[in-house]
Amino acid sequence: MPPKKILFLHGYAQSAQIFSAKTGGLRKALQKSGYETVYVNAPLLLQGDMPHSSSTDSELYGWWPYGAPDYELETAEQTIKKELDKHDIEDVEGIVGFSQGAGLSGYLTARYKEFLPHLQWAIYFSGFKLMPERFQEHYEPKISLPTLHVLGELDTVVEESRSIKLYDSCHEDHRHLLKHQGGHFVPNSKSFVNQVVNWIAAVKEDSAKDDESGLTGEKDDKLEDMFDAIDNLGKA
Repeated sequence: MPPKKILFLHGYAQSAQIFSAKTGGLRKALQKSGYETVYVNAPLLLQGDMPHSSSTDSELYGWWPYGAPDYELETAEQTIKKELDKHDIEDVEGIVGFSQGAGLSGYLTARYKEFLPHLQWAIYFSGFKLMPERFQEHYEPKISLPTLHVLGELDTVVEESRSIKLYDSCHEDHRHLLKHQGGHFVPNSKSFVNQVVNWIAAVKEDSAKDDESGLTGEKDDKLEDMFDAIDNLGKA
């Protein structure tokens, strides 16, 4: 059986290559768990001195213009679809986004049935809800897939209040919050990576139990405790 795929969407003024390097600890742990990680470059090519740029040594990209009050996402969606089609990828199980990529990931999760029909879960690092009026209808009803929202307590680029708006757009029974003591980045510590990998495993186990039993609201006590531990810990 081919490995399940996880789609990674980088932040503004990054690239697939940069994001792969910055998520090295998580990427390697997921690969050890049998996943294939797929990183995609955003369509908008930027200058190397753009705000929040991560490097001047490689091409940098964005999913939409930084600070724009309104924008379209058709080009971003087509870019992702083209990359998935190029590699004959159909079974994307999870999506992981950072900053602007997390904002896009939240929007795509809300539309997963038409865009990523095999999607089972999503993780948002420094994510936020897209604010242009044209996108609001897609957040209702609330995102039903399991979601993990990771916030940096010292993040001054995407403030917590913005990330909470995306958190509030997700169903309360399937959303989980994890904070770390750093800023605007994806933590790579072993303890943090283990929490994320364990969350994914618990989501899959919970889904399998529901499929087997036909239950829709009951969870195994051990799984419930694990989810509660993530929500209550608040530190990565």
